[in-house]
Amino acid sequence: MSGELWGEWPKWGDDGRWGKWGQPKEQSLTQPPAQSTPHPGIGVRSPNATGPLPTIAFIGGTGRMGVHLCAAWAAAGYDVTMCSRSKEKAQKIVDELLAGRGYEEKVMQGAISVPPCPADGWKLRAGTNDDAADADLIVLGTVYEQAWAMLEAIAPKIRGKGKLILDMTNPFLKRPDGYGSGLPADGPQSGIEVHKQRLADDSVRWVGAYKSVLWSLVLPTGPKNPDRPDIEVFGDPEA
Repeated sequence: MSGELWGEWPKWGDDGRWGKWGQPKEQSLTQPPAQSTPHPGIGVRSPNATGPLPTIAFIGGTGRMGVHLCAAWAAAGYDVTMCSRSKEKAQKIVDELLAGRGYEEKVMQGAISVPPCPADGWKLRAGTNDDAADADLIVLGTVYEQAWAMLEAIAPKIRGKGKLILDMTNPFLKRPDGYGSGLPADGPQSGIEVHKQRLADDSVRWVGAYKSVLWSLVLPTGPKNPDRPDIEVFGDPEA
């Protein structure tokens, strides 16, 4: 892995900012710090924050991790678009979540299971994968083999615009659903580096996270395992 790509891992600082400044402190990505010093930047989560939060679009948002994370981020105050090939599919899920009924669906290798909870004030909407180009933060949450085609489709709309891309994909060698081609032997040896190389956009800030987190542990009411709320995050220091 390239040191230029990864740099130092960003952390929550004691001043409440997300980055590589300040002293590190344990903090869940879906639980904001209690206090912070206001500053004009994206990513502040506190009652006296002055900077705007990034808008989020989740490509693959109707999958297991997509539904759970979209609900958790919306509950945390983010403006979230659940993206899918079919907006109607995403809209059905969004309607259930916004009604406070949660969402249940049996899927391969488990089930989507977001419990009922109040959703007053949530900024959650449905969209197509093409709509992801409008967000500040674009999440790649599909299987690895599908991710590049979806990112390539919106590439002309996002190049040069300083987007933040959260790559959650895992290039497995074999999956029960038939996917799993691994990585090219003569190319970068991580999925995020493959996507970075193919997009070839120096304005993008890349970050990886949630690659080893079970979707059922991510809930809008807080982590299901509160004793272990931390998420491993790596990527460009500016991300």
